[in-house]
Amino acid sequence: MMTDAIIEMTKREEKTLKEFLTALQMERDAIISFSLDGIIAGNNKKEEILRKLEYLKAEKEKLLEGAGDREAIVADETIQSLNRRLAVVMKDVKTAMDKNMKLLSFSIDHVRSSIENIIGHISGNMGYGKKREDLSSVLLSKVI
Repeated sequence: MMTDAIIEMTKREEKTLKEFLTALQMERDAIISFSLDGIIAGNNKKEEILRKLEYLKAEKEKLLEGAGDREAIVADETIQSLNRRLAVVMKDVKTAMDKNMKLLSFSIDHVRSSIENIIGHISGNMGYGKKREDLSSVLLSKVI
């Protein structure tokens, strides 16, 4: 009986991880299209899914603690198969997260470069001897 409950919880965990992967893919699309609203929505969705994953993990841990023979449950062929599938999805999630981080870094660098070009153009046209650093500190913080 306990094994069935753990199997069901693991299946729910896998399904939720796949939802997280989908959210990461939507976030990637928002990053590529420079959609700030899409990035924020994706981030909110990821937070929601992560809370769900934390809950599932805690519930699964409670079930395992209440199980008499934990080693027998972990050795169950169905659970091992599910754990292998979870590992594959987790690897895909990690890959997607790494790609999104690289895309975000590229996007931030692109925006920073564009802002610096604009500031350089504005300060070059001022003609009053005002330093570029002074103008940039007035327009926006250099820390993003």
